Amino acid sequence: MKQHYIPRFYLRRFSDDGKSIHTYDKQLAKVYNASMMSVCCEDDIYTISDDFIKKSNREGGKINKLSLEQEHFARTEEPLFLQLLKEIDEIRNEWVSGKEHYRLKHIEKRELALHIVTLFFRHPKLKESTVNDCLRMENAGIDMVKAFLAKQKNDDSINDLKINVTCEAPVLHANLTYMDKETLMCFADAIASNIWIFEVSKGDDFYTCDFPIVVEPHVENARPMYMGLAQYGGELTFPLSPNLVLSVFDKEYFKDKEKDDCSFIIAGDKEIRRQNMLRYFYASRHVFSIKNDFKLIDIIYKIRGRQHVFMNANFKTEIISGLGRY
Repeated sequence: MKQHYIPRFYLRRFSDDGKSIHTYDKQLAKVYNASMMSVCCEDDIYTISDDFIKKSNREGGKINKLSLEQEHFARTEEPLFLQLLKEIDEIRNEWVSGKEHYRLKHIEKRELALHIVTLFFRHPKLKESTVNDCLRMENAGIDMVKAFLAKQKNDDSINDLKINVTCEAPVLHANLTYMDKETLMCFADAIASNIWIFEVSKGDDFYTCDFPIVVEPHVENARPMYMGLAQYGGELTFPLSPNLVLSVFDKEYFKDKEKDDCSFIIAGDKEIRRQNMLRYFYASRHVFSIKNDFKLIDIIYKIRGRQHVFMNANFKTEIISGLGRY
């Protein structure tokens, strides 16, 4: 079953008919109008297995195979996210029309940050990284126990025992990231405490993509705090619509922007290009434009000898058990 990791309500904001979306495919180097059901989705990334459901429900749980997709996202998370984006659209419209506009308070910034972090965490790249990190930690722990027993019993063959570590990947991913309230709040507070600027394009010029939340570092070798989302010298950017991008600047490095927190500015041509380049660089495959205007990508593709740029955020941690690195 196809399940979206970028919600359809968000993709519709970049669609001119609500059913399809103008798409640049980096793998095929081709532009086409894609069905909303065919992009930003994977098979069963949230589906819970029958065996896990039976075991959980025997122990008092009340879950089904689509609990994560339907009950958590479709019925709870996504409607709240959509409503908040609509409210920000209204604030933007007030600013564009010259009216005195509302500025988000910290609690409102944190609410939007919670949705941004959830969207970031639910991505399949984060799922893969989170599950792999957990399994590597388990394997490291098992190897340490085997080494201890081998030494205690003077039997080196214990180190050769094969012990399989398994997990229910969708549930493990959820419990460690987007359903962990403490982790979500910690990340959201860090992002909300930084400086927010809303950049406006009057011509619906902003792209989005299948990996829309990007952090651009302005300081080399800074520690990737909060998976980079709130690191020193970092600038988190996220297109809210074709005419609005949120840029979140680290409050320590960008102190001069503090007076502009939660303000709106017009994005010039250079800034629009920069934002769209970030979306293109970090897209795994698909870039979207409501105007069906991918001239920027075409230029970069030709300059690079018909080779696309593929940049990846680094989520992998190094785990040291004392016996080796995993």
